[in-house]
Amino acid sequence: MVGKLKIDRRTAPFLLIAAVAIVLRVAAFSPFAIHHPDEALQYLDQAHRLAFGTGLVPWEYRVGMRSWLVPLLLAGPMALGEMLAPGSLLYLFLARGAAALLAFAPVVAAWAIGRRFSRGHALVAMTVIAIWYESVYFSIHVLTEPLAVAAFLAAVALAAPGASRGRLAAAGAALVLAAILRIQYAPGIAAFALVTFGTRWRDWTWLAVGGILAATASSTVDLAMGQWPFGWAWMNVEQNVLAGKAAQFGEFGVEAYAQMLWLHWQVAIVPILWCAILGARRSPALATAALVNLAVHLAIGHKEYRFILLTTEITILLAAIGSVDAAERLRGRLSTRAALVLVIALWSAASATLAASDVADPGWRRFESGNRLARAAVLRRACGVALVDGNYWATGGQTYLDRIPLYYVLGHDAAAERAQFAATAKAYDAIITAPGRDTIPPDYRTLACSGEGRERLCLAMRTGDCRRDAASNARLMQRVMEANGR
Repeated sequence: MVGKLKIDRRTAPFLLIAAVAIVLRVAAFSPFAIHHPDEALQYLDQAHRLAFGTGLVPWEYRVGMRSWLVPLLLAGPMALGEMLAPGSLLYLFLARGAAALLAFAPVVAAWAIGRRFSRGHALVAMTVIAIWYESVYFSIHVLTEPLAVAAFLAAVALAAPGASRGRLAAAGAALVLAAILRIQYAPGIAAFALVTFGTRWRDWTWLAVGGILAATASSTVDLAMGQWPFGWAWMNVEQNVLAGKAAQFGEFGVEAYAQMLWLHWQVAIVPILWCAILGARRSPALATAALVNLAVHLAIGHKEYRFILLTTEITILLAAIGSVDAAERLRGRLSTRAALVLVIALWSAASATLAASDVADPGWRRFESGNRLARAAVLRRACGVALVDGNYWATGGQTYLDRIPLYYVLGHDAAAERAQFAATAKAYDAIITAPGRDTIPPDYRTLACSGEGRERLCLAMRTGDCRRDAASNARLMQRVMEANGR
């Protein structure tokens, strides 16, 4: 009984931090919020296609530059959700929940990584990854970046020179999986492995065993979906680098990521980087991975903050470890427990402040409006939906509309819009558009509005059935996307 009580007391902090991490992620989650259109169209909509047969096909899938690994991962939970609760959003909750469960791995991995140095390092490292606002935010979104980071940090927790064959094989599989999920992370991942294992050929052998198994599984998925093994990776390079497709979405200079980091971390960037340098002394391999990954992304013209999530997550983890080393310098003034409490309190205050800032706050419910209105159209039994003069992804594709046809109306002026409505309005009975639009046919009545500012959209509906022959296939969203290379 005494032994059992002792074990419980030692595991209590781990369990408490894990519970806090779960609560924060549940509180932050919204089934309608997406971080980026890729989340809806590249992953959720493709899983919807696999599970239910309907979904938009963006250009990346038409040219074969995406792996089907993530959509396949989500399709099973989607199908299960529809089977358990037909007509509800359970299919979406289960799909996004499955991704969030995998993205929870860094919280657990942080404990294992910190524990290599001391129990205090484990406590602070896990707490910081559990509460840091960006770690919470990205872990609840279906994107390859958080999934790749989760696989990588799981591998780091497993990988250690001289570890057992099973741990090394599992680490090798996780490292290769991370690179498959986000091919741009491959150089940083390789740098970590090189610094960690050097010339330990026995370790490399078992890492290779696991890596080959992961690569084989990915190749099997490729073949099952009609692709050459890893053909999507070459097509990614061909389209984005050689054909310059990524440049069409905007290019930025080498200073862009420094500006983004300052924007997201503000004055906290100074102590974070200082503590990260201290932490890098504990794990040069992690620091090398972060720097190599940043260098790779600096060389890529199209830059988005989420692209360097591997670097920012490693930096926060190293800073958490380094903050314990910094706190040890206060040992003469504070007890070890008091110093750790102070460090955690400072991290918590920084995270809460940044989470509520003007930069971070809008992101928590980003792009909700169109998805909420799409779901409202489903609940009102719409037989067709038209999106008017907005971003083609504003309703999340078919993910929220299920099997309801989606049309697109885009006029260069009011007269052109009225002409399109006159020609197509009987094909659908619901319209999602910005408020105050005077081109909408008079038999449509506004029923609901959602969102704020530029994201504010409204749902208008009419009575009566839909006539599919009332609009040419050219106005279907899929055809519009194909015509515009989207």
